Amino acid sequence: MKKLVALLLVLVLCIGMVACSAKNEPASDASSAAPASQPSADAAANSGSTSDDAATDTADNSDKSVVVIMQAGGLGDQGYNDCAKIGLDQMVEKYGLNGTLVEAPSAAEADTFVRQLAEDGYQLVICLDWTIIDYVREASKDYPDVMFLVLGKGAPRPGTQENLVEPYTALHEWAFEAAMASILIAQDGNELFEENARPGCKIAMIRAGESVNATRSRAAYQQCIEELNPDAEAVFDYTGSYTDSALNQQIVENMIKNQGVEVVWPCVGTGALAAFTTAKLNHAYALGCDSNQDAVEPGTIPTSVLHNTTYMVINTIEEWMNGTLKGTNEYYWGLASGVVGLTDFATIAGVEGVNLDNLERIKSTINEWNEKIINGDFIVYDSFQNDNMEYNEWKELHPDTNYTEWVKAGRPA
Repeated sequence: MKKLVALLLVLVLCIGMVACSAKNEPASDASSAAPASQPSADAAANSGSTSDDAATDTADNSDKSVVVIMQAGGLGDQGYNDCAKIGLDQMVEKYGLNGTLVEAPSAAEADTFVRQLAEDGYQLVICLDWTIIDYVREASKDYPDVMFLVLGKGAPRPGTQENLVEPYTALHEWAFEAAMASILIAQDGNELFEENARPGCKIAMIRAGESVNATRSRAAYQQCIEELNPDAEAVFDYTGSYTDSALNQQIVENMIKNQGVEVVWPCVGTGALAAFTTAKLNHAYALGCDSNQDAVEPGTIPTSVLHNTTYMVINTIEEWMNGTLKGTNEYYWGLASGVVGLTDFATIAGVEGVNLDNLERIKSTINEWNEKIINGDFIVYDSFQNDNMEYNEWKELHPDTNYTEWVKAGRPA
């Protein structure tokens, strides 16, 4: 297994850097789509580092080995996985440790796969794939000397197992950002390019499959629609894959031509590249996902919704190297941290013919909402903390109730 993983690392390192690695730094920032007080994703990517981050650690760390389990689909997505590679590469260069990237296996193989990584001598296993986290959790119990990190904790609180780190990744805020950008771009009167304008406000999201996180995203969309534009309509579809380009093309084309969708957000790995092209050909918009993908199709991708895996990998390894990474600590990766957010609309601002007045109005509204979220004046609905109910279901149980006030009041029955 060790030889196989080593071979994969050689192949990985031979692949050219892609969109999110263009500057050899964390993907982008949310600074211009958020209040000035909010740390950018670039700054946040180094927020857990020591003061001499730029310097290379001269200690011999060749006995230290880290493996990052990527999401299915592997490298080449110009997003989630590629940006995890950037973070790992930076840490390998800085500390001289051994770093390896592997693609998540199928569920049937996951238990054996994860345990073999521990047997092979990896002291830190970072799992960025959501589909195998239960297998990682189980394996962690049998390898107390190995540190494991998984995404997927159901509530923001400290863990109970020293060698199992479970940051609370605020994907409800991530989805709210996507919904907010989509609504504002599609809203009548906010046209960026006249040829892309469609009547009404119809937006869409594509995911690989149904899951608790899909519920979480839909719920955030529902709340955002209620707050920003109750007349807006959201369409959801699923591909069953992170790599099916043909199906993504078919879905996006149907959404635009037959359902009147103006903005689509494809959260489908490398399959999103086909979605971007299809949106461009049909005079619609698509949002980038996970990393700064704005330049993949300039003018078609107004902004990207960041889920900064560069930050995740860098900060995890930094804390591990410093001896402060512990499963009993609480980690909250949300909008304020820079893990989630929006890119700054700079690429589309430079495209000829864009309506800059409307663009500035969109950005200003996003700034205002982000400031409210970061300050706690507005709480994004999180289905993880509400029995996995969608927002519309919660509203049926709590009619005429403001969610933010309800949470601050202690969630009364």
